[in-house]
Amino acid sequence: MKSGFTIIELLVSLAVFSLAIPIIYQVSEGVIFSTATANIVNDLKLINQKLIEDIKSDVVQSAVIFDDNSSYKNMIVLNLPSGYASLDRNKLPVINETGSFPPNPTDVGNILFMARYLTPIELTVSGTNYRIDRYRFLYYFLAKDTGATINRRNPVVLLKAQSREIYADYVAINNVKDNNAKKDLVRDLLDMKIEHAVDLKNVKFYSLGSNVNISPLNNYSIQMDISLVSKDFGVNTLPTGKVYYGIGYNNMGYIAIPKFASPDNTGDEFPHGFEVAIVGPRSSRDVLVRTVVIAYFSGKVLGNENSTIISVPQF
Repeated sequence: MKSGFTIIELLVSLAVFSLAIPIIYQVSEGVIFSTATANIVNDLKLINQKLIEDIKSDVVQSAVIFDDNSSYKNMIVLNLPSGYASLDRNKLPVINETGSFPPNPTDVGNILFMARYLTPIELTVSGTNYRIDRYRFLYYFLAKDTGATINRRNPVVLLKAQSREIYADYVAINNVKDNNAKKDLVRDLLDMKIEHAVDLKNVKFYSLGSNVNISPLNNYSIQMDISLVSKDFGVNTLPTGKVYYGIGYNNMGYIAIPKFASPDNTGDEFPHGFEVAIVGPRSSRDVLVRTVVIAYFSGKVLGNENSTIISVPQF
């Protein structure tokens, strides 16, 4: 005789199973959320580590790092991509040539602006070898993503601007005494699509003309093209939902911001999670950079802090 389930047993089993389903779902959802959170925390560490390494690489190869007293700051034109606006409280640091770390809070900024060495040009003209340095201007700064709103505010991201032009070293060109050799040198530079030169020390720009003459430029503007410092900044879609990677903001509570600067909580606020300080003489300048990268995920804020001190002699 075959045994089976009675209707009562089946109803009891279904009732127990229906009670278990929400519990199983909640446990599974918790495991998935915990795994996603762990992955995001790891991603934050990797994003911030790469960010610091990229900044360090640029600073190590800088010819000059500019501060708030530099005339160059008034010459740049930031061509911001659609959907981003520079923070209205951004400012350059002030170099303290006799200072040390921790820095004077009033000297700290949240912009990193430099002229970076590129691979020099080696040219042979009329049997003589010439080495001409090349420069590109770089500018790290904070902006708000006006196309997103998280926790009732536009998230903050770090952008990197670089000069549209590459500049030859005017002093090296001008030191060529043979005028014919100098013209041949200018012609070769033009063939390489280098149309401008700069005297970094004296803040002067020159045009390399098609007639191979070198002409001073008055009221020159440095056109800067801009991109996010990390391809991960902005919205990323995960199986468990969306995550937004950006820069930490003042008094966010998860990580201390600011750590070195005197805060300004008016306007778009200052400094947020990007702090820059510069101390020491030109021969042994030290640059401190602190970054706080955060992730908005499922109503929570996760973060990672990183910092470095880079020693680099200046031009």
